Amino acid sequence: MEEKLNIILKELGDLTRGQKELITRADKMEDGQNHLLNRTDNIEKGQVELIGRTENLEKGVTELIGRTESLEKGQMELITGQKQLSTQIKNVEKGQDFLATGQNEIKELIKHSATLMSENFTYIRKDMKALAFDVNSDVELLFKEMADVKRKVNKLEQK
Repeated sequence: MEEKLNIILKELGDLTRGQKELITRADKMEDGQNHLLNRTDNIEKGQVELIGRTENLEKGVTELIGRTESLEKGQMELITGQKQLSTQIKNVEKGQDFLATGQNEIKELIKHSATLMSENFTYIRKDMKALAFDVNSDVELLFKEMADVKRKVNKLEQK
């Protein structure tokens, strides 16, 4: 019986060691679970942060798209403005051509008018010389006739 008792005691000792080992393993499992929970919490925090960053990235992309659209719109307005400016410059160049043509015509008219006025003044001078000559001739003739009349009057008075 002693032998059975020793076997039972030995089995009880083995059972005690097994329980201690089981408790140690259970403690390690709890530590592992706690460690796993901490890591899970960290993963969840990382996911939340990742979601926040993703949302910020989406907002940035949306803003970038808006700015790009504004830039494209601005470029289109710039192109339109450049086309209008080109058209206006062409119109100004046409106007300058018309102006140059008009100025040339005015110069020609001034030259022609000056020539005509010069000719007119020449004719007026000739006419005035002729008129002055005629007037002087008439005055001389009048003086001669008066001198003749005065001589005749003097002769008549002497008689």
